[in-house]
Amino acid sequence: MVNTQRRSQLEKIYFWMIEGGIYLALFTPFIFSKDFFFPYVVPKTIFFRIIIDVILIPYVLLAISNARYRPKINIFSAAVLIFVAVSVLSAFLGVNPARSFWSTFERMTGILTLLHLAAFFVILTSVFFERKYWERILTVSIIVGIFIAFYSWSFKDPTARGAGTIGNTSFMAAYLLFDIFFALILFFIKGAYWKIFYGASAVLLLAAIFISPEVSRGGSGAFFGGIFLLGFLYFVFYALWSKKKLLQKLIPAIVILIILTAVGILQLPSVKQKLAEIKSSTSWDARAVVWQMALRGWQERPWLGWGTENFNVPFAKYFDPKLPRSGDLWYDRVHNIFLDTAVDSGAVGFLSYLSIFGVAVFMLFRVSLKVSEKKNAFLPLGMIAILAVYLAQDIWVFDMISSYLVFFLSLAFINFLISQKDEELVSQITEGKNLSKYSFSGAILIVLSIISFYFGNIQPARASKYILNGIASPLDQSIVFYQKAIAVSPITIIEGAEQFSRKMGELSLNGNQNQESLIRGFELATQSMQEAITKNPRDFRLYLLLGRHYNDFYRVTLDVKKLDLAEEFLAKAKELSPNNQQVYWTIAQNRLSYSKPEESIEMMKRAAELDPTFGLAKWYVVLTYKVLGDYSSSAMWIEEAVKTNWIWQDKLDVVGQMIEVYQQLQDDERLNVLYPIAIKLSPQNAQLWAGLAVAKANLKNYPEARAAAQKALELKPDFSPQLEEFLKSLPQ
Repeated sequence: MVNTQRRSQLEKIYFWMIEGGIYLALFTPFIFSKDFFFPYVVPKTIFFRIIIDVILIPYVLLAISNARYRPKINIFSAAVLIFVAVSVLSAFLGVNPARSFWSTFERMTGILTLLHLAAFFVILTSVFFERKYWERILTVSIIVGIFIAFYSWSFKDPTARGAGTIGNTSFMAAYLLFDIFFALILFFIKGAYWKIFYGASAVLLLAAIFISPEVSRGGSGAFFGGIFLLGFLYFVFYALWSKKKLLQKLIPAIVILIILTAVGILQLPSVKQKLAEIKSSTSWDARAVVWQMALRGWQERPWLGWGTENFNVPFAKYFDPKLPRSGDLWYDRVHNIFLDTAVDSGAVGFLSYLSIFGVAVFMLFRVSLKVSEKKNAFLPLGMIAILAVYLAQDIWVFDMISSYLVFFLSLAFINFLISQKDEELVSQITEGKNLSKYSFSGAILIVLSIISFYFGNIQPARASKYILNGIASPLDQSIVFYQKAIAVSPITIIEGAEQFSRKMGELSLNGNQNQESLIRGFELATQSMQEAITKNPRDFRLYLLLGRHYNDFYRVTLDVKKLDLAEEFLAKAKELSPNNQQVYWTIAQNRLSYSKPEESIEMMKRAAELDPTFGLAKWYVVLTYKVLGDYSSSAMWIEEAVKTNWIWQDKLDVVGQMIEVYQQLQDDERLNVLYPIAIKLSPQNAQLWAGLAVAKANLKNYPEARAAAQKALELKPDFSPQLEEFLKSLPQ
């Protein structure tokens, strides 16, 4: 009896530790710190994984002591865990298992995080069998969402405005939509004062999405679609639950009416205009191009995909030169949850992912028909709506830790709603031979948890801080910080090397650096980049950046061998991504340093030919001819660039470069057009007013020339001798 009481007390302690840990884990979206590289991503993910590592130990001990708390596999939990297993399999059979496992600091959504989310799901589904606990858990999540909403309104930092502690309005909307529907579900099933709390919470959370400097289109559309779906589902439920034949007969008619209404709404001029605006936006252009690239990538590896986090490889291979027109050059994710899953884990992973939703919807609707009180139907029906909202929102983006957290929380809650408890296990205590088996498995899990705690969380956190210190520190200190970052964790091998190389390139432009330290830093950064390539041999970005790095290294040492090495790595980059303009631009820079201007021009023209409508690529041809002193050719390419849809009129540096070209050609007609554009952008620039005065005078427009000169004199009296002489030379 004493042993039984002691065991019972220990179980209570384990349970309380797990419950408290779950509540802490729900605060993950509220965590951020600017002391880390990627401050809105790294601290959150590290915090969540540490909490799971910690509570996994009492959970294992609890599961060993009492069979009630061991995982119960049903068709739904099997679907979730199969998806996780397929993701792990595809990662280790993919093109870069290390990147799949660790991910990058910018995302931190690799297999390591997925396994922690799976553990989160298993703990939730194995420990909490009573509705009161789930109401508390969902309520804590709602409260965290409210904290984030208030933070987004009150914080002075412009990076947090509208995005709170999550740092991105789309990711914030993806997270808050879960809390909004949690609040709505609890509003419908709770009574008295709780209705006021949950109703007010839903309003506050909605305000955080809609009263935002940058409203997420996907989030707002998903919300209204979810509300409509919830209402329709409840009508269907009520019609079937009440067994009223008239209502049941109305269901097909209402479905047809909904379809006709939707078609009618789409025909409204205002709706058509809005859709046209979305379709013509740069975001839509970029997504459409990237989605096509993703489809081609999936077709190459259709069954198990490229592996989690490896979209960068097919992105480079199937790069569409139309993409830079949208302003984007890099995509490491497809920005569509369906295509992301298909590219990462192929058709097998995609089907396993869809099976989660298919099983959930079927089981939840079946549960809704068994409820004894009508209001309780909002629990299963509300979760169906949440799944639909989640998928609708993620058509446009992808998951980060905040949305991943509430997604797996929702899956666990769905499992609670649809699972049937075996009451005989409630008081069962393991005895005899079974105990040794579970004790051995538990010991392994505890060891893995401790390993993950240190190597999977503490070391990456240290590396993230070292990278940030490296970015902010002077040369000698920066070198030390980058070396430490790369040494402490494998996750740093790519981003640490990239940031190290970028830092050295920036410092090479600063003439105040110690030459010996600068060369040493370049050599160490070179070693880091080469090691990164060795471990990521299909990463186009690394070859391109190392080529740039050697170009910059040449600028410091004037050692032609550095240009030879740059040429070697840029050739490999071009092989991996033959349609990417960045390769040709960087090769052109290399050719200029080699004093081979014809080859430099050829590379720039080849980049422009990849997409003749891309004005910026043509502008780089302009600049290359300008550097070479061929102003006639430069002017000809200016005309080619401005014929495209390239918006150049709001870029003072571009207009200034054009002015320099036409000054050399003494083309006052062109200067007469360009100077007013430049002055509009910089009206207090006396030099521009003086230049306009000269152009006007050469065109014999003496009154406007005099007015422009007087304006220049007013802005900068130091010009007085020259301008006074100029004014005297003008005919009266």
